Amino acid sequence: MAECLYMEDSYLKEFDANVISAKGKYIILDKTSFYPNSGGVEWDTGKIISKKNGKEYKVIYVGKFEGEISHETDEEGLILGDEVHCTIDWNRRYRLMRYHTAAHLISGIFNRNYKLLITGNQLTSEKGRIDLNMEKFDMEFIKKIIDEANEIIKKDLPVDIYYKDIEEAKKDTSLFKLAMDFPHEVKKLRIVDIKGFDAQADGGCHVKSLKEIGKIIFLEAVNKGKNNRRIYFALED
Repeated sequence: MAECLYMEDSYLKEFDANVISAKGKYIILDKTSFYPNSGGVEWDTGKIISKKNGKEYKVIYVGKFEGEISHETDEEGLILGDEVHCTIDWNRRYRLMRYHTAAHLISGIFNRNYKLLITGNQLTSEKGRIDLNMEKFDMEFIKKIIDEANEIIKKDLPVDIYYKDIEEAKKDTSLFKLAMDFPHEVKKLRIVDIKGFDAQADGGCHVKSLKEIGKIIFLEAVNKGKNNRRIYFALED
């Protein structure tokens, strides 16, 4: 399994790697900072550049299949053993980081203050979606939560990332904001901690402090049936 560089440094914009599998346009590297489509968060794009001839291959999709992160390029050409230099589309990555941390903040308020769980989410570089197991559809209440989130952003709380043993982590139910079960077969759990406010188990990319999020803008809320409310939000540029 490739070393996931983004797990340790979400701000890593470029890195060197070796091709350990090449099946046409589908490339597996021995290490990668490209985040795959996972956990409701869209994938990174960017470039893989061959050190052999300087040819650039655009990374158009990144997914995780059978435990391996696969990079889909715009054309074939890379082969097993190639040494490459990779660059992340930073503007896209940074927007996804901001949206991801914003989603943690919003879900943290719903869970911490109102004991609601997240049933699903979808985060792109253009907008975010959060689904909640909320019994009553109350538009003003939802808008109030977004206002609360923006007030917390003004405090500019730091966002820390660390690991906990899975057995220790399972004792703290507050780390799990999802209504569905978390895969507990891992030995160490990665924690994203908005200091002094909320900590969640998570494997994605995040900003280092809340002010980097900017202002959260409420877009709409949709009634998706019994106890299912869907919230859409955007971030100010």
